[in-house]
Amino acid sequence: MGYSIPSSDTDQGRMKICVIMLARKFGGAERFYVDLTNGLVRRGHEVLAISNVRSKAALRLEKRANLQCGSVRVLGPWDPLAPRNILKLVRDFAPDIIQTSLGRAAHLAGPAARQLNIPLVAHTHDFVDLKYFRSATVFTPTTRAQRDYLANQGIGAGNIRLIPNFSSFPPVTEINCQPEVRKIVAHGRFVHKKGFDMLLRSFGRLAGENMRLYLAGDGAERRRLMDLAAALNLGDKVCFAGWQDDIRSFLLKGDLFVLPSRYEPFGIAVLEAMACGIPIIATKCHGPVEILDNDSAWLCDADEDALTAALETAISDPDGRRQRALTAWTSFRERYAADRVIPEFENLYESVRTREGTDLKSAPA
Repeated sequence: MGYSIPSSDTDQGRMKICVIMLARKFGGAERFYVDLTNGLVRRGHEVLAISNVRSKAALRLEKRANLQCGSVRVLGPWDPLAPRNILKLVRDFAPDIIQTSLGRAAHLAGPAARQLNIPLVAHTHDFVDLKYFRSATVFTPTTRAQRDYLANQGIGAGNIRLIPNFSSFPPVTEINCQPEVRKIVAHGRFVHKKGFDMLLRSFGRLAGENMRLYLAGDGAERRRLMDLAAALNLGDKVCFAGWQDDIRSFLLKGDLFVLPSRYEPFGIAVLEAMACGIPIIATKCHGPVEILDNDSAWLCDADEDALTAALETAISDPDGRRQRALTAWTSFRERYAADRVIPEFENLYESVRTREGTDLKSAPA
């Protein structure tokens, strides 16, 4: 990996791009994969999307016109058959670039990238174990913290390009903050690190009779969260809305969005709320603290007392909600909208594929 990536702001021509994501479940990284794939197709590129067979991402992409889809059965990160199947799909498609998301895709697509001498762009999403990224030509971390981590692991600055995640949601045309908070909304996978149990306890400490909490999503902790809501005597004040395919419509019905995560490497859900013009409360995790600040959201520590205090402050400050929502909406349009971020990937692909003598050395072990 001995070359630097030049910056470019020029419009790029049509490319052949293979985008690979091999996770089966559906979260922020998978949403990015679907949105990037669809965005590249809309911008006129020829795209092959390779997914884990029957994954939620694959099912969404199969409905997309003008897109080639391939699927492989993946038993695990060291599956001996998946790399051969990926190699065949990639060889037949003959792309200019392979774009992967997460470690499994980067690892299992590595043999194809090396054998066919195709640059592999690895979108990391988190603080990654580099043993899965030994075939990566370029890393695209989503935050400064992830970028610095890669640098500290020995990846040269010329092989790192910081590109944030984005949301394909069209930003609302105006901010419509109500004077009273009646509906608090949150969504995500129901797992411990997402902090929905903490949000339920904090919401249970609020005195508002007219407020309701709507939780969209599903996951291993769904039953436990429902039992917790019952134990807190929240009754009909909490609605478990299930998995929502149309998250934008769900968010637009809310007066206040909360991201209560204990750990969040980025937080695409935050971008979605920003696009919808909803006031935001978020815990001080790696991703949210880089996306938001005290002018665009209420940021708090990931504990029940701090979250309760942030809720009480936001609920009692209608002017603050409107101003923060407007600031966050403006930031989304300027930095995190699809038409801002996808050209950054296009510029990167073009600079990598046209650079003579591209060196595809392995990442440090």
